[in-house]
Amino acid sequence: MDQFIAILIGALWAAIIVGLVVRFVRAKKGKRLRAVAEPLVAAADSYQENLIGKTGTSELKETTERS
Repeated sequence: MDQFIAILIGALWAAIIVGLVVRFVRAKKGKRLRAVAEPLVAAADSYQENLIGKTGTSELKETTERS
């Protein structure tokens, strides 16, 4: 059972890495790093919102767009 869980965790990480590589390759030349980092930042923002109840980057983006 432990080996099966280890294989599943490895497959999850492999899928995440493949997805990031595909996003990097398909993104336009000047926006590649932003395209790769966007899902990671969104995941971190969701985790932060669930953990402490405050949004980070989404509120920051809204306030900077208003100014």
